[in-house]
Amino acid sequence: MRIRRALVPVLLATVATLTACGGGDSGGQAADDPTSASTEATEGGAAGDDGGDPAGDVAACDLLTTDEVADAVGSPVKDGIRTSGPAVTGGDFSTCVWQSADPDNPADTATLTIYENAAAADSVRSDGSPAVDGIGDSAFSDSVSSVWVYDGEKSFFTQWYIFGTMDDEGLEQSKALAQAAADKL
Repeated sequence: MRIRRALVPVLLATVATLTACGGGDSGGQAADDPTSASTEATEGGAAGDDGGDPAGDVAACDLLTTDEVADAVGSPVKDGIRTSGPAVTGGDFSTCVWQSADPDNPADTATLTIYENAAAADSVRSDGSPAVDGIGDSAFSDSVSSVWVYDGEKSFFTQWYIFGTMDDEGLEQSKALAQAAADKL
């Protein structure tokens, strides 16, 4: 059950990416439709414009630079790839995914997803979710080294996924990434 909850943001990002990349006979309609998801790589993690800020006043890739992400997770990362669109839980989301630039660990991934409301975090939280002190208004951890944070009206998710490791081996890096994001929101 905990793994399913951790997969919610991954599923949302995947669905958004597939929606943005999907074909059909729309003739480019997705690019003109503000409710369609979009995906775009950013230079340095803070450049580029995906046509709006679906999760409110800031897009995830615009919040943290590549250097800030690398500092938080303790590993070099590539430029962020942005995805945005409507969230299954209501409202919109903005995600940035930074792949590891470490040739020995190319599958490691940092993720930041910002939601314009708390519904996504509420859908994951359980009575047994461990609290994470000192980040945002309140925060908790979940499976696969994920950290969920409530920050004002918004909520966000961070994760440093270390390929091939046990469940919480990247938790400290996920917490550092969450703190970096909370400090800038």
